[in-house]
Amino acid sequence: MKFNAGASVVVGGGYDYEPQWLSGRPSVEGVILKWIPGQNTEPACVVLLAEPLTAEGAVGGHQETLTGSHLVLELRYEGQTWERSGTVHVELCPSEPESLKWGERHQGAWVESHVTYSFGS
Repeated sequence: MKFNAGASVVVGGGYDYEPQWLSGRPSVEGVILKWIPGQNTEPACVVLLAEPLTAEGAVGGHQETLTGSHLVLELRYEGQTWERSGTVHVELCPSEPESLKWGERHQGAWVESHVTYSFGS
């Protein structure tokens, strides 16, 4: 099941009850901007957030704090497919990411490995 650009997205949760990367919010909202090549067979989803987010995450092997309006949602394991809701990795990007796989493009901050997402219409 694939969702089109412009569809709404809610991203939240994770391992922690109050994830640090969400800055006290239960979730963030945005829309699907585009689909880019993923690390596995399925594409990654680029989300344009309704408002910028500042969070700390792993960038090139070290922790860094970034502010950005773009998230990249990446499926967690080989064979996983996109559904209306599920669990993914999330990367915060300071600008719109290039339409390339993670290892081939400028990377944002890897902020969480078990984020919940839900696509709307």
